[in-house]
Amino acid sequence: MNKILSFLSGLLLLIITFIIVVLVALVYRANERSSIKSYIFQVNNMANQRVGELQDINDISAEDLRNKLIKKYISEYFKVIPGEADVENRSVLEELSTANAYKQWQNGEAKTIAKMSEQNMFRIVHVYDDGIATLNRPADYNYNDETSQKIYYSVRYYTETWTETNKMSATPIQDQGTIYIEARFKPGIRKDKDVQKYLQKGENPVELFRFEVSNIGSKES
Repeated sequence: MNKILSFLSGLLLLIITFIIVVLVALVYRANERSSIKSYIFQVNNMANQRVGELQDINDISAEDLRNKLIKKYISEYFKVIPGEADVENRSVLEELSTANAYKQWQNGEAKTIAKMSEQNMFRIVHVYDDGIATLNRPADYNYNDETSQKIYYSVRYYTETWTETNKMSATPIQDQGTIYIEARFKPGIRKDKDVQKYLQKGENPVELFRFEVSNIGSKES
């Protein structure tokens, strides 16, 4: 009787061991066939904020390129990042401004940004093409001419400000305003920059373009 029980116990143990081996093999093979898929999540569904195909600068009109640079400038001018260190040093603004215009920003809006950043506030800026208007451009002016002149622009911008960070339920405060900038623009890349070395260093490509703001404020100033 004891021999029969020992035999049955051994047989049961063997069956359990076989089942465990089969299950381990199935799990292993399933793991081999598994794959990880990556996705890029967008902040929202606005088509104009999606990453598109690379564009040849020669296929972009002068006005379109000018607007893109103005939008970037205004974004850098007003954006607020929570806890940002050394707020008054923004390389993009400095590269795209004369010393006087950059000093205007440092002595004005930068002070407000620093206070907001210390309070962990977050602000983003939107500028649309129909919000950019030229104020003193001659009717026959051509941006592609050899000489470029300073032109005043009226730029309508919209801001969204979050007073609390890391709080998904927080509703941003929306506001709008108009800023006047005097800028010199000519399509193309600056000749004093080595594009390849500049990009290899990880610098912002926007700084390569021939766009420079010389004054910020009202047209009269």
